Amino acid sequence: MQADFRAALVHLCRRVLEPLVSILIRFGVSAGELKAIVDRAYVHAAADYLEEQGERATYSRLAVITGINRSVLPALLSASREGDFRPRSGTQLHRASRVLNGWYEDRDFQSRGGKPAVLPITGERRSFQHLAYRYSGGMYFQTVLSELERLGAVKRVGADSARPVRRTLTAGGASAESVYSAGEVAGDLMATLAHNLATPDNEQLPVRSLVLEADGRSLPLYRAQVGRRADALLEQVESFLQTHRTQESHRGTSADAASGEAPASLALGAAVFAICRSQSRDENRPAQRRAK
Repeated sequence: MQADFRAALVHLCRRVLEPLVSILIRFGVSAGELKAIVDRAYVHAAADYLEEQGERATYSRLAVITGINRSVLPALLSASREGDFRPRSGTQLHRASRVLNGWYEDRDFQSRGGKPAVLPITGERRSFQHLAYRYSGGMYFQTVLSELERLGAVKRVGADSARPVRRTLTAGGASAESVYSAGEVAGDLMATLAHNLATPDNEQLPVRSLVLEADGRSLPLYRAQVGRRADALLEQVESFLQTHRTQESHRGTSADAASGEAPASLALGAAVFAICRSQSRDENRPAQRRAK
């Protein structure tokens, strides 16, 4: 049984690491650099674990748990685990995406040829202001426009009009913004799976997945269908969370966490992503390789 469980952990590591490492290799991050990141994550996670168990996170205990040399632990613990990055509001980005989708799909904001029209920025009808009013969920239209311009998804036409450059918030391929966003989504997904592996059934968060073999020609339609349904689901989730916002006076404190009681405030959300596996690539991949 122990061997089966360890094999399952190795499988988990491989399935998580292979796509991550392929990204790192593509953008020039070496195995040594990844190891430095892993060492730091290991030390901080081990310290958190010991504190959750009511034990002191001493260098000796951390060395035993992580297998990392005790001499390098002080430097690893003193380094920030997150750096300077702070994610922008997911709600803000989601609402900007809804506005962009509406621009491409709503006939009221399209040209006669069915393409997104150049819109005056202000105006009661057929304007970016009205587009944002219809799709942003109450955000100020200038805020949405500034965000879309910052991401390069919208450009000004003269002083008083705007046009969309692309349907998505980020350009194809990778940018710092898209990599940060990928990190947030992947981190949230792994945190949810970690939570479920450590809690009883009645406290687990819902995780659903489905993968079936399909005709490759259906991919464009599948992409569009899942995208529309994902937007609809997230709108429902956002509506629910908006009605359950925590009042400032009721926010959880460190004393709540120390007492073991449920915090008065949590960051709750949902993510939807499509799955697309290349069957031929997996089937043709050799089980063992030898360098030539």
